[in-house]
Amino acid sequence: MSLDELRALIATGEPSSGAAQTLQYRTVDAGPGWAIVEMEPRADLHGNIGGNVQGGVIAAAIDSALGSAVRTVTDDGQNFVTLDLSCRYIRAIKPGTGTVSIRAEVEHAGRTTATVRAQVHDGGGRLVASATSTLLLLSR
Repeated sequence: MSLDELRALIATGEPSSGAAQTLQYRTVDAGPGWAIVEMEPRADLHGNIGGNVQGGVIAAAIDSALGSAVRTVTDDGQNFVTLDLSCRYIRAIKPGTGTVSIRAEVEHAGRTTATVRAQVHDGGGRLVASATSTLLLLSR
């Protein structure tokens, strides 16, 4: 998927994957080397027993943002897989506190790997998490 194809998907408002549909996050913008994913935290869908958004839900949305950012710099038809994902949770995300925004940026895209970083902000604009990832770029 090229940047143009990703932007066309964004324009439809449709989820980019089954995970995005299930967890109800969306890629909302992208450009060369970056992408933004948003979600509205809901207690009934994203909440854990402590009343916060489950960390794994945020990690899944981060992984999607990282992948969308890499899609903007890879060749058409080139695929990739996540080799590692490191998330740092800075403060709890509470359901009902507004739109969570994840901005992912490609740090490096080589022949075989890409490194990407992301920052997660809550509805009040506060930094709530950050992440780094390495992705394996697969040949066609």
